[in-house]
Amino acid sequence: MKKLFLGAALSILASAGLSSHALAAGWHYYDPDCPISLGPKSMKFVAMQPKKSVDRECGALPETGASVIVLDASDNELRDMNWDVRVLRAKGPDSEPDPEVDAISRQPIQKFRNGMVNFDQNFKQAGNYQLYVKLTSDDGARSYEGRHPFSVGLITDEEFYLYIGFGVFALAAGGVAFVLWRKGKLFFKIPDFAKPS
Repeated sequence: MKKLFLGAALSILASAGLSSHALAAGWHYYDPDCPISLGPKSMKFVAMQPKKSVDRECGALPETGASVIVLDASDNELRDMNWDVRVLRAKGPDSEPDPEVDAISRQPIQKFRNGMVNFDQNFKQAGNYQLYVKLTSDDGARSYEGRHPFSVGLITDEEFYLYIGFGVFALAAGGVAFVLWRKGKLFFKIPDFAKPS
């Protein structure tokens, strides 16, 4: 029974360590896991909720509400193009929403000579979203289009497995405590409320 208890404790610690490592890997501003592919080009994406936390997110904002979205393009060609940036509501994590129909916000089309744009976005509903960006040259001859899916206010896979691990740990610890109590080997006495005083 002690081995079961120890195994459950180790599994919850391992899953917690894995979760924090996986999450921490996506919270750096210039994380390579956060690019938006524009075909042969790319730019970086990050989202954050500065009023609630200092964490920078790649794919999952933990809560609804006021958020900031940042795009960064280091390529000089992209800096000289007209940026059309929209936030789209998606039906699911793998769906491809229509930029004309599913846009919940759209930034004015303009050039960003410093290669960076950041804007406020208030997410009123939990769900799946996409950042859509289309960059076009002044003459319309060159165009790049990209999308970055993310979620708002949903439980992430890491959180789900952490909750499962904690539940297994709590169940195992409770089982061990019950068995020890039944054998009278618990280090404290649980009062028997069934006996009359």
